[in-house]
Amino acid sequence: MAKSLTQQIKGIWAASRILRVGQSRFANKADVRDQLQAAGVGATAARIAEHTPIASYRTYSAYKSVSLSFAHFAAEQGVQRVQDLRPKHAEAFLRERLAAGCSCNTMRTYAAALGKFDVALGRAPRSMRIPEAARLSPGVDAVRVEYNRDAPRLDQARRAYVSPGSVVQAVEGPGHQLVAKLQLGAGFRISEVLGLNRGSLRGETTDPVTGRSAGLVFVKGKGGFGRTQFVPVEVYRALSAHFDANKGGMRVRYKAYLADLHRAAEATGEVWAGTHALRHNYARSFLVEAAGAGLRTDAAMKETMERMGHHRISEVRTYTR
Repeated sequence: MAKSLTQQIKGIWAASRILRVGQSRFANKADVRDQLQAAGVGATAARIAEHTPIASYRTYSAYKSVSLSFAHFAAEQGVQRVQDLRPKHAEAFLRERLAAGCSCNTMRTYAAALGKFDVALGRAPRSMRIPEAARLSPGVDAVRVEYNRDAPRLDQARRAYVSPGSVVQAVEGPGHQLVAKLQLGAGFRISEVLGLNRGSLRGETTDPVTGRSAGLVFVKGKGGFGRTQFVPVEVYRALSAHFDANKGGMRVRYKAYLADLHRAAEATGEVWAGTHALRHNYARSFLVEAAGAGLRTDAAMKETMERMGHHRISEVRTYTR
């Protein structure tokens, strides 16, 4: 029985050996730069990034996920074999995402993922017989200028919602409003929320800064760093009830949540600023609360940094400008 296009693409990733966990990303980039220059090819930042091996499971998983979405898209266009992929399919895929209103940063992630998959195609064993015509980079390049120019940018004026509570209340999908409340009430990244399960709950307590009742929730953040965050007690209890009804897991699909939040933002007259905007709202709100509780500015910034899973104060300042 012939393998589906999705299965074929999974095989390309596995065969490429492009995942190099434990190696220095900076050393790998330097090696790629030298190789490109030796070959007489322009060592642009985008080209260096495309050819540099992936150094983290998280990035590998994200890029692989984008390529599988691309596989579904290409299959709908009648493509059945990876050998029949063409630049026009990558271009059409990215244009569809651009037309859907994806931000510039999201478009760059999609483009980077397809670029890295293109490198994986180039590393595929000869037995797979991937023709040069199947390479995707020309299709990605055809859209790059357009999305950099036209895709909405989440600039400082749009990084937070004006009335985030109204946006959250307008979210309707099963479990979606709970996800939005966790992002707004605790500053979680969407990836952190979707990874929660019954074991993430650590009991009820009192938030030492705000003095309000809260629940403790453990999450794994960027780089695999874990932290325990204070969550409004009513949201914590709703999360516990959600786990009871969903076999201990979140069971929320990212794309469905994204669409629901997007619809809620439009319904409340807000400019769409993505899921991350709720983290910006949390940071700004908590800093005000921390100051009102008597924390000095530097202490409030440090507390906010730790609660949001960052490691440098400068990262927090981007949320508060």
